[in-house]
Amino acid sequence: MIDSDSNQQWANLSSALHNILPYGKDLEQEASDMLRLINCHFGLCLQSEDWAPGAVYWAKQLNQYLDLKYALPKETRIAYAKVFYELTVAPGMDLALVEIWSQICRRLIKKKQLLEAGDLTLPWKPLYDILERTLFPKSRQRVLLSESFFPPEAPSEILEEFLPQMSTASLADFLKAQSYLCTFLPTNIEGGMDPREWMPTVFRLWSMVVKSSEVDRNFLSLIGRVARDNVGVKDLFTQSQMRTIFSAGLNAMALPVGKGQRTHNVDAEAGVAHKSIGRNDMRLTSFALFIIYTMNPLAESEDPKSNSLAHLTNLIQATESFYHPSNSGPWSYALAIFLHNLAWDLLHRKSEEELSTCKTPMELRLTSDIGIKFVQALKGVTFLTMFSKDQRAVAQTLITLRHLAWIAPKLIIPGVLERAYPSLESLTETHRTTSVISALGSLAVPMLNRDHYPQGGKHLSPLLQLTIPGIDLNDPAKTWYTLLFVTSMISTVPIKDLTETGNAGFQWGGIDEDLMNPEETVDLEFEDSTRKASTAAFEEWLLKFLRRAILMFENYADSTHSEKKDAVEGSITGTISYCFEILFGQLSPKLYDMTTKLVIDLLESAPLTNAEVAMASFVSCWASADRKNAMARAFPILEREIRSEIEHGASSVPSLVHSRLHRDASLHYHQTLLNQLFFSSEFLEHRKEVFDLVKHMIEKCHDHQGYRLTAKAITSMLQNLLFIYCLDIRSYDSSKWNDEAFMSESHLHWGKLGEPGVDSIQWHTPSNEEINFALDLIETILVPTMARARELMTNTMLEGKALAIELNKVISLIEAFAAGMTTLVEDDGDDPQSNASVKEDPLSVQPMERIKVGYCLTDPNDRRTQRVRQIRFEVGTLLHDMMSHFALERIDDVENIKDLVDATRIFLTDHGLDSSTYDSGRKGYEFLKQMYKLPGDKKLYPRLVRCRRAATMHYLRLKTNSFGRAKTELHDALILDLTELSLSLYTDVRKKAQQALTKAVRCHQGAKNLVLPILLKALESDDGPENTKKGFERMKGALFLISTKALTLPCLRDWRYVPEYVMRICRAHHADKPSVQMLVRKCFLEHIVNLTFTSFKALMSSKMSAAIQQFEDLHGIHYSPETLSRAVTKAKDRRLNNIKAYGNLIVDLTELARTPNLHWRYQTMAMSFIEIFMRPDISCSLDIAQFMTKSILSEMPMVRRIALTSLVVVMMDIKTRTNAQGDIYSLIVRKATNPLRRMVTLPEVIPENFTMDYLKSSVTEINYDSPESSLLDDSLSTGWLVWPKSFKAYLPRTNDFVMPEVDSESRPAFDHLEQFFSQSLFWEKLSDYLAQEPVRGERHDAFSSEHARFFKSIFGLWEDKFLDQVEPVVVSLCNRVDDKNAQRTVTEIIGGMIRGSKHWKKESLDKMWLWLTPLLKKTFQLCTPDSLVYWERFVKYCCMYRDPRRILPLITLIFSTPLDRDSTAAFSESKNLFFMRALLVSFSWRVSLLTPSLREDCLKNIAHPYKQVREILGLVINELFQHSSHPSYKSVRALLEDQVAQKDLPSAMVESLDDKSRHQVQELVAQLERWRSERKPSVQGASDYANASKTVLSWVFQALSGFRVKATYGVVIPLVAELFQMQDIPDDQDLQQLATVSLLQLGSFTYPASMVPMITNLFCKLLQGSTSWHIRNNVLPIVQIFFYTNLFSMDVELMVQVMDAVSSMLLDPQIEVRQLAASTLSGIVRCSRRDATQMLIEKFTKLLSSTPLPSRKRNRAGPEKEPIPEGYSDAIVKRHGGVLGLASLLEAFPYEVPKWMPEVMVYLSKFFSDPPPISTTVKKAFGDFKRTHQDTWHEDQKEFEPEQLEILSDMLISPSYYA
Repeated sequence: MIDSDSNQQWANLSSALHNILPYGKDLEQEASDMLRLINCHFGLCLQSEDWAPGAVYWAKQLNQYLDLKYALPKETRIAYAKVFYELTVAPGMDLALVEIWSQICRRLIKKKQLLEAGDLTLPWKPLYDILERTLFPKSRQRVLLSESFFPPEAPSEILEEFLPQMSTASLADFLKAQSYLCTFLPTNIEGGMDPREWMPTVFRLWSMVVKSSEVDRNFLSLIGRVARDNVGVKDLFTQSQMRTIFSAGLNAMALPVGKGQRTHNVDAEAGVAHKSIGRNDMRLTSFALFIIYTMNPLAESEDPKSNSLAHLTNLIQATESFYHPSNSGPWSYALAIFLHNLAWDLLHRKSEEELSTCKTPMELRLTSDIGIKFVQALKGVTFLTMFSKDQRAVAQTLITLRHLAWIAPKLIIPGVLERAYPSLESLTETHRTTSVISALGSLAVPMLNRDHYPQGGKHLSPLLQLTIPGIDLNDPAKTWYTLLFVTSMISTVPIKDLTETGNAGFQWGGIDEDLMNPEETVDLEFEDSTRKASTAAFEEWLLKFLRRAILMFENYADSTHSEKKDAVEGSITGTISYCFEILFGQLSPKLYDMTTKLVIDLLESAPLTNAEVAMASFVSCWASADRKNAMARAFPILEREIRSEIEHGASSVPSLVHSRLHRDASLHYHQTLLNQLFFSSEFLEHRKEVFDLVKHMIEKCHDHQGYRLTAKAITSMLQNLLFIYCLDIRSYDSSKWNDEAFMSESHLHWGKLGEPGVDSIQWHTPSNEEINFALDLIETILVPTMARARELMTNTMLEGKALAIELNKVISLIEAFAAGMTTLVEDDGDDPQSNASVKEDPLSVQPMERIKVGYCLTDPNDRRTQRVRQIRFEVGTLLHDMMSHFALERIDDVENIKDLVDATRIFLTDHGLDSSTYDSGRKGYEFLKQMYKLPGDKKLYPRLVRCRRAATMHYLRLKTNSFGRAKTELHDALILDLTELSLSLYTDVRKKAQQALTKAVRCHQGAKNLVLPILLKALESDDGPENTKKGFERMKGALFLISTKALTLPCLRDWRYVPEYVMRICRAHHADKPSVQMLVRKCFLEHIVNLTFTSFKALMSSKMSAAIQQFEDLHGIHYSPETLSRAVTKAKDRRLNNIKAYGNLIVDLTELARTPNLHWRYQTMAMSFIEIFMRPDISCSLDIAQFMTKSILSEMPMVRRIALTSLVVVMMDIKTRTNAQGDIYSLIVRKATNPLRRMVTLPEVIPENFTMDYLKSSVTEINYDSPESSLLDDSLSTGWLVWPKSFKAYLPRTNDFVMPEVDSESRPAFDHLEQFFSQSLFWEKLSDYLAQEPVRGERHDAFSSEHARFFKSIFGLWEDKFLDQVEPVVVSLCNRVDDKNAQRTVTEIIGGMIRGSKHWKKESLDKMWLWLTPLLKKTFQLCTPDSLVYWERFVKYCCMYRDPRRILPLITLIFSTPLDRDSTAAFSESKNLFFMRALLVSFSWRVSLLTPSLREDCLKNIAHPYKQVREILGLVINELFQHSSHPSYKSVRALLEDQVAQKDLPSAMVESLDDKSRHQVQELVAQLERWRSERKPSVQGASDYANASKTVLSWVFQALSGFRVKATYGVVIPLVAELFQMQDIPDDQDLQQLATVSLLQLGSFTYPASMVPMITNLFCKLLQGSTSWHIRNNVLPIVQIFFYTNLFSMDVELMVQVMDAVSSMLLDPQIEVRQLAASTLSGIVRCSRRDATQMLIEKFTKLLSSTPLPSRKRNRAGPEKEPIPEGYSDAIVKRHGGVLGLASLLEAFPYEVPKWMPEVMVYLSKFFSDPPPISTTVKKAFGDFKRTHQDTWHEDQKEFEPEQLEILSDMLISPSYYA
């Protein structure tokens, strides 16, 4: 029995959410009935295999059930999860359905608190199989990768599956296997395997591939999850592993350090296929997760300098300067996200550890001490990022600040306030004001919460006062942020003066009060009293704030002068409305009365017609706070003004469109205010006056705006009366708000948060009195209006414009009533079961019961209910009649038709809520939620958000009721009317009707079936010129509608419509209007892109049947045999009809494509559809084969291209069907097993020489006498890292092996193709076409794998049958040596032939190679530079994923051509090296036994005289060294155990070369030294040293730029000293440049921690031992980059060693070296050893004080120079070194002033008068200081004593910013 605690917990939460709704007390029964209905119908769909539409419909209903926050019992959740999982992985399931199943399954299993790992077990292998089969897009697969539900044996199985697939031979293959491994591997220690068993292997693999951000991303994601899932496990990661991860994290930041670019990305060569598998988390996101979940108090105490927090502190310190606003760049946003993730994850973990269910041991849980240290580490850089130039970074930082403030408020809030007050008080920091206001708004709740930060309350009043100037129309962004700030601040604060004696008690002492002693205990009594006293300033602030807002309204642009209101003003108005709604609600009665006086004065003053929308919003917010009082005070004024305006002639001139007459402006202004007043106040007590005023306006308002506003007033009244809405969003519910005692102490509750459902919400629910008043309005206004409408249509004296205006008035009123009465009744009295227009079987799809949403009239026997239903029916009938009338008699009355369409849309779709209202309400709630959201499961929010959540919940229920409604005949008539208008001649009408129709078809079941036939018919051609224009417009309307999401899906997936739609699109050539053609093309492309593989049959596995049975048993579902039989028959008939429709479509498309006069564009469309629809489970017809063979020789390139790819599909399908031998599974998954395929199972104990034997056999001729001993393995990865338990291989085909007969159903097509391909004419014509010069834009000029695949299919299916026909064509093309297009074509033909010969008989292969080998040899020799790229690609294509034995003749041909150093043909030498490299890259280690002699040959020719040869020779040597080794462990267990045993020790897998390679490198180094000593100047010609060096640099650069490291470290490190020597060759610039770029790569390379000491020693030795100052100078920048890149691999001793070596260079005799050493030292100090600063200061000051400068006497008498005193030059060098050292320390801290700095600066100023270069260095140091500190000088100068400032006054910034 499953534990039901979480069941109960979730049910309680669900009840809490529903109980706050006014009708939510008894929704449990509704939920139970709804779930029972879904279970029953979904089970029936499963039994009958009715996947679509049946199962899809009920799956969506389940989704809706979950959206409504109903509880789902755990047992039911598990049963559904199992079923959806099995549906997802079912072979043959339509991929569109897979996406639906997988998303719902993900939703069911993702919440850990609802399902634990033990509750559910899902097998991982089926998911892997479907991914491997389809690699469908990430949104579809992410779904199910919840590895916590895999069985216990899964980890070892996953490791056994994917580790053998890993190989560094190909980055693409490595990434694919790695992506699978990191995605599937369970990381929890309870998941069946301790991660410590496999993590050493993962880290070793990680160290084998460098420079790949994708590899880093995958491994960081895996390691992050390991840390998170095992937070309670001690000693999970070793120190070395921690350093590796932090190095990867530093690398992920991609910061530009030194001259070398930080990232040289190798991922481009890996493609993007692997991205479909992985989780695609950002690297820094996973890195942050790792850091947070490896923090614990135990590590803090045991290892204070090497734990996560210490490393994080070092990391922040090392990168600090990149957070500064002045150092902004592409990295700013990534760094801000990193900080955000850190803070979020820490709070999330903290909240998890506070739960009673937390399993983490107490000693490993986070403590407040860790939290404080964490915030201290992040605080400084977060404050810097707050002012970043990148606005996205600022937005992230605001959230980070809020999270940090929840962790350690005393460290964050005072810091923000310290920056805020100067920015708000003075003009000196206006550029920071917006950031500061945003930050304060973000911190509102943590700052005001008394329990969290008691000192925060007293800052509320001063900050509110200081931000008033932020309301400024000239700076919209600042205004927007200020309004949000005010809203955040007051949302939890009642605006009430809590003092008796005014302001006397509050004296604000400035920010220093918060900063005095943060460690000291806060005096709560004092803080409470100051908080209370500060409320006295609310009144003054409120008046200033409101007046400032009104002043802004007055300055709005006059709307009469601009066609459109400014979007900026619209945005500000919306924010003002949001702000004032909360502000007025929070006011105390006294302050509200004060604002009432202000509002009334405003209403009685001159109208602000330029800001009527903003003013209306203002009045609405004011009225909603006290609804009764507002109506009593404001209505008489507005009534008086409106009547007065009407009496004086306003709105007396009839108009059909909005006229901007000045005399009407005042009336419209007051009408707009009245609308909002009606919407926001209680007017029942004034019903007579209201009624009279509305009737008066209806009678007297004749202009368009006047009567439209009157109609809006009616809508506002009805919605006010009949809708359910939240009445108050105050910070406390009414019981507390009206409690004097509570409110007098309300300052103690500021910033308090609560959970949903904890407090009551006051709702407006329609009373009987309100309903009756609404019905009176309907009877007295709507009913006569409808009668008037019929009169105007039938019998009226009016005509022309006057009639149009009268019609518009009645339509406006009907629309207004339709919008206002949407919640009166639940439906129109229609019985869902009686409606026959729904074409689906009610067994599978039927409308759901309406859920309870508080409709006004629910009793069907109530007279009022019957009357309203009758009126709604009359309204609908009238709308239909009017549309018919307009269609016949007033088709050109566009304005009225548009309004009529709006009224119809409301009638059809609005059932209490318009979708745009729901969307805006939802967005508003989501925005608010994000403002206050806390990580973890805590749903703590201010009451404002809780009220909004309840309102959104109500909206969602209304929206749910709007969809899936049953239609009546009236609905059908109206939908058909809208459809006709959607095809109207008038564009404006079309657009309006299309919007309405797309909403209507979503709301009513079966509506799509009604509309689609009409739309598809509209795509037909209408004969006759008079119909042409009309036909074009109808086509445009139909095409636009079909391309909308609502109607395009049936055309894509419903086989009742797919055939007709496809045929209509392909026959649309009659419409030659460009706009129609563009829409046709758009529809075609959308169809092609979105069309997924349509499945006619999904296979039911035994596991799926078991899951379905378990589902039914659990819910006690049983069906009668008749019901089940009917459902099965229905689903089966649908499948058969689909297959029949498919067959007919293919026939029709083929006939259409054959039409002689069909335009080529439409022919290609038809051909594309045929290609896409072809499938192996339905055999290809002879007609298609004949048509495609004819088309492949068409003169149209596009037709040829599609025919070629289609024929490839045809041949693939024939091959699949032949190999499947009727097996349905193989046909459905489109993959059949070749009869030659074998699974090789390896012995339990693998022999010692197994790998060597495997490699020998790879390059040995196939033994056809014993084929079982020569099994062919086409994989590169098998056995490279580790041997699998079994692998796939192929039997060589002997002459007597019989392949299966061609599938009988495919035989006609097969025979036709065979006959066609056997014609010589075909080969000649096709090769001529392919050898044409490519048209620009058609395809780029490159080897086409598409063409090669076509030839491969031919030669694969018919083997050597056509060799005689092909031979002359190939020879002819090969002979056209100078025609590169002919060469390209022949590479494609021969490449296809060689790949197609994979399963040929021996004699056929011999025949082919006998002919090809001499031909290729000759062609390679004659190959030109233009065609080399094609032949190189040809070699790679032939070798790709092939066993070397399959193309041994080609390998022998390429490898047997020796290098000739004395040759004069540079290109001839280099091209064979290109072919050799292509082979080596493709075959990697599989041909390593052939390479030793090649390596010897290449190394002998390393000093080749030709540049062209040297460049490629270096690349070839690199490949030869990289592929020489392979770990080849005998089993996965052996690999894992060996890596665990090795721990962090250096591994031969990564760092060392084999003995032979090491010896060759040593010989090379010695040879280079020898050649260097013999080198002659360049003017005498190129020397062996220069030539060999350039080859070596090509090799080294390639090694350092690639992703493999196996032969990089062992080769490069011995050559480092020589590389610097090469850089120092003055008379060979090419050599210098090559050496420089190689050394920059060397510096930015990430090395294993075990190698870092050796390389450090090497650099230090070069620095201190080199006699050439150029070399010393060149080493320094490389040291800086190396130091930064490998920062986390260095211990303290190494850092000190580097610092000593660099600081010793400050005394170098050469000034360039000294200056560069100072810059390098500055960087090193900045990013690591800040604690060494004091030691360095003492060292440099001692040097300076102990080195006096000998005085020089000036000889004023004579012209001759005075001799320089002895020791003078040495003294200059030493003093310059000391000054440079101190200056470098200043430079190391560019944005702060540490305590030691003022004294050092004063000391430095003493050397201002020293001779150059000392004085120059001092001036530069002070100039740099001035530049980096000027923005913060007002703060920085506080660190200096007055005497120090006086001394430095000439050198430092003036205290005034503007000086």
